[in-house]
Amino acid sequence: MKADRFRVRAFWAALVSDPYRKLIAILLAIGLWFFINGQITGSVSRTVSLTWVGSVRTGEENFGDRLAVVLPTDRVIGRRFMNGDAEIQTVTVRLSGPRFKIDALANIQLDLQIAGFTGLDWSSRRDIEFTAADIRPDIRALQEVQIELDPPRIRLEVERLDAYQVRLSLDVVEVDVGDEELGKRLRLDTAEFQPATVTILGPASAIQKFRQPGPKFLQAHVLRVGLDRQVSAGVELSAGKELGLRLAEVPTVTFQVLPVTQVFTLELPLVVDDLALEPGLRGQYRPDESSRRVRIRAGGQLLLLLANLPSDARRQEWAASNLRLLVVVPRLEAGSEYRSEIVLEARLLLLETSQLNVDRTERLLDEAVSVTLRRQP
Repeated sequence: MKADRFRVRAFWAALVSDPYRKLIAILLAIGLWFFINGQITGSVSRTVSLTWVGSVRTGEENFGDRLAVVLPTDRVIGRRFMNGDAEIQTVTVRLSGPRFKIDALANIQLDLQIAGFTGLDWSSRRDIEFTAADIRPDIRALQEVQIELDPPRIRLEVERLDAYQVRLSLDVVEVDVGDEELGKRLRLDTAEFQPATVTILGPASAIQKFRQPGPKFLQAHVLRVGLDRQVSAGVELSAGKELGLRLAEVPTVTFQVLPVTQVFTLELPLVVDDLALEPGLRGQYRPDESSRRVRIRAGGQLLLLLANLPSDARRQEWAASNLRLLVVVPRLEAGSEYRSEIVLEARLLLLETSQLNVDRTERLLDEAVSVTLRRQP
């Protein structure tokens, strides 16, 4: 029993004796393990897609494993990657180095970049070649890792960008209207573009196609407008995006919109304005009838008033007091003779007695009304 206690006491004494030497030995062992582990190498092959990108990052994350060539996209764009005379879309990347580095790369997205070509003179260059030596070395995960490519040398064909400035009008912009009713209200003649011109950027070969006569290649989608008196829509390319074309900026087009109206049929008094005639001729041209039954298109306050009157009779009564069919007799040109009969188009007149604030587009005749005036002896 005493012997056992003696051995236990001796073990603990040996364990705690000379602690500094034992600590140094442990640290040396750990360092030796890391050193030996670092000398164990490994390798792995990954197939990555070939692509080209602009120098400004877009925040894209889920691009997959890739090898991206950074280009000055304000001057050139990439066309295709070539291995000799064969087009390729992927490349095999062989990574070799310390085992722990290679193992860590198995769980990360591989984003290799070649950024050494942005400062080149691109005025006449049509391609560039690169190897694994051109891959950016400052990616932390790839430090101490050797990179090989298969094929080892790849050529990227590029195309110079061109600019095509177009003055915007409905001659080059197709207007796509959401529904038929909106199409009736949209005043295409009031189209205003901002800015007045647009610059189309893209490959020179594609730009050349758009310079040729053909269908409209710009479009504006007008989907809905509600009760607003004007509507705006963006102008975009209707074709050419697949060729790498884009707009330098997105212009807009604004249209005036006819108001929401309703048609009413009313008997309206005819009024002749002949004040432009010589005094001796005034009052001589008269219509065959004193009133005409017509269809009017009312909007705004006029629509609200007519729609809320309780009956057709009340609407007719109000219209007889506040609406007129006005026929204006113009002054004849010098040397012309006054005929015994003239046909003029009437217009709808809203009297001030109505006390309504109504735009001209909110008080219209639904169809042209021609009035025959006969000269009385």
